[in-house]
Amino acid sequence: MPDASILLLDDDPDVGLAAQLLLQRRVAPVTCLRRPAELPAALDQHRPPLLLLDLNFGPGRTDGAQGLRLLAEVLLRPQPPVVVVMTAYADIDLAVQALKRGAFDFITKPWDNVKLIATCHEALQAAAQRGQAPGDAASAPVAGTDAPRSLVAQERAAVLAAVAEAQGNLSAAARMLGLSRAALYRRLDKHGL
Repeated sequence: MPDASILLLDDDPDVGLAAQLLLQRRVAPVTCLRRPAELPAALDQHRPPLLLLDLNFGPGRTDGAQGLRLLAEVLLRPQPPVVVVMTAYADIDLAVQALKRGAFDFITKPWDNVKLIATCHEALQAAAQRGQAPGDAASAPVAGTDAPRSLVAQERAAVLAAVAEAQGNLSAAARMLGLSRAALYRRLDKHGL
């Protein structure tokens, strides 16, 4: 597998610059793209273990459909990178959709620097563990790997799964998690959901 590097696809150049300044010193080198059409060639050229993927491109787009389509295309590639999706227009349903479709995690913009750094480290660790040689289980979705995740990541995943299983009914999700509704709201806020 190539050295750890990060490919970021976001149409906002300020987001790319902010991510580069934050991540290249603390995590790995970052290559930024602004147009979805550039993605296939960049994946072939750089073979990054991690892709940070915005879900919306172009003015007025907020439903995440473009990014979810790109996520599916990327994950169909041989030896796909681990994908962390990012969006400024986050809601729980979109996060759940992205995770169910194979995203490693979901980051809301503007991001919390500590969370973005931790998520990138975890994603790169998962990428390193899932396939060092061609023909490994690299094409399997990352969500099914046994990579150790932080307690925060596990809690976030449990909250998202409960909300998805309860079909957005927060009272039912709180009951499934053994929490009060207020405690669930605090966890949703804590994880930017």
